[in-house]
Amino acid sequence: MTNTLNRIGSVNLLNSTLQDVTSVQEQLATLQTQISSGNVAQTFQGLNGNVENYSELDARLNRTDQFTTSNDSTISSLQTADETMSQMEDIVSNMTTLIQSRLNTATGQSMPFNQEMSDALTSLSTLMNTQYDGRYIFAGTASQTAPVPDSTVKPTTAGVPDTNYYAGSGQSMKLRIDDGVEIDYPVRADDPAFQQIFAAAQQALDAAKNNDTAGLNASLTLMQQGQQGLISARATVNAVTVNVQDTNTRLGQLKTYWQGLSDKVSKTDIVAASTQVASYEAILQATFQVYSRLSQLKLSDYLR
Repeated sequence: MTNTLNRIGSVNLLNSTLQDVTSVQEQLATLQTQISSGNVAQTFQGLNGNVENYSELDARLNRTDQFTTSNDSTISSLQTADETMSQMEDIVSNMTTLIQSRLNTATGQSMPFNQEMSDALTSLSTLMNTQYDGRYIFAGTASQTAPVPDSTVKPTTAGVPDTNYYAGSGQSMKLRIDDGVEIDYPVRADDPAFQQIFAAAQQALDAAKNNDTAGLNASLTLMQQGQQGLISARATVNAVTVNVQDTNTRLGQLKTYWQGLSDKVSKTDIVAASTQVASYEAILQATFQVYSRLSQLKLSDYLR
């Protein structure tokens, strides 16, 4: 009786062994696919309960990439502004020297002051119409409009700075550099420093025509104020540039962190998966050995 039970039990063991083989083969095939593709699953369904986490992380990564790309463009625009303002500083320094030279009683009246000052003012205006990526960077939100179309426009009152020369917008472009972080583009062509420079240049031109020493002295003072204001405005541009660069650095760090979390959810752990493959292959080998022994039994063995 005991022998009969053992033989009948062998039938159950054989069936169970075949089921185990099928299950292990399926799991082995899944692991091999994960290793070859590098992904835990080929569809969202395969991520089981991690779909929501993966989707959120993927959205964060995409958002970070968008901000980083936009900020890179902003940094380049700000660097263009800085380089342009450096050239402006040279021109304004030359304007200051011109006025000082014109005030020299020995040689001032013989120099081509008006021509040189007008040329400098034209060069300054050209720089203020600098574009980056098809937009006028000193025009505020009116980025498709040249901010200084005519360098000969005079203030309403001689020696009093105003924005008569300016054709751009009185509102600065907004820069969204991160979620919840928005800053203004730091400079426009109607900055008080530029107003002082334009007013000083026009006052100097009028005073030189009339040999008005008092007017030239007043224009020199105003030009020097504009010169200092330009230096301060450029420093602000540099400070904003550093701020955006720091933001991009932080975004890069966050991206690395979020990418790591996303990989834990969706990417295959090659070492762990390879170890599991080896384990399953060992199980299959042992199972086939059992199956081989059971399959050698004859029907008469089960009927005894």
